[in-house]
Amino acid sequence: MKNKELAREYDKIYKQGAYTHFFTFNSFHHSKLIIDMVERWEGKKVLEIGCGEGRLCSLISFAGAKKCEGIDYSHEAIKIAQNTYHISNVSFSCKNYKEVQKRYDVVVLDGLLEHLDKPFEELKYLIENRLTVNGVVIAALPSFLNPRGYVWMTLSKLFGVPMSLTDLHYLCPFDFEEFCLENNYNLSIKSARQDWGAGEDTIYDFNTRLRKALKDANLDNSNVDDLLVWLRKAVRYFETSIYTGAIVVYKIEKEKK
Repeated sequence: MKNKELAREYDKIYKQGAYTHFFTFNSFHHSKLIIDMVERWEGKKVLEIGCGEGRLCSLISFAGAKKCEGIDYSHEAIKIAQNTYHISNVSFSCKNYKEVQKRYDVVVLDGLLEHLDKPFEELKYLIENRLTVNGVVIAALPSFLNPRGYVWMTLSKLFGVPMSLTDLHYLCPFDFEEFCLENNYNLSIKSARQDWGAGEDTIYDFNTRLRKALKDANLDNSNVDDLLVWLRKAVRYFETSIYTGAIVVYKIEKEKK
């Protein structure tokens, strides 16, 4: 599946109810982390690409942003956002980010890069063409440097079992470190949801998603219970760090000359 095909898929997801039928957990923890990555939002002009139903845009406006524009290629998501949030300095529109011509102090990509065909090529385009002089990109996406990730990567790399039919890439902190080193960008990293990466929420997530993924791939899922019993004990010994949360947030900016 290519990125352009995902618009129809996400229209279905949002029409059915994204947080009822698709997402395992809500986005509160990493939304807060995204907001905390910017020291002061006051006076900032913000673009969120892939804004979905508009929750984060509204939170950013309450954090003090001067203006927050949310765009998404799902008509259903934008319809929900426009019907839900009526805030004077927040706007929503259905468009591709390549149609945007202005520059912004902050560009937010929450759960977007893993769905793009060429994520780092497109990330570089945004940094070079859509940021003001001292602007920053804040990107949040799943990471796999944790027990949850090790299981999914084993299934994906060895057996071709995808974690999600909508994720085109499985990006990790080392991918961003290499990208920023190559392009002379500054990088800050923090993560959220350690309990999802290596805790009880790992077990809760796997109890449904792992069984379904194996079934969809026509693989035997009869031993999932045994794995979950073992994992519940094993995750207690995993040492967490800024890299090991299930969701990692990256702050990227050009080096100041």
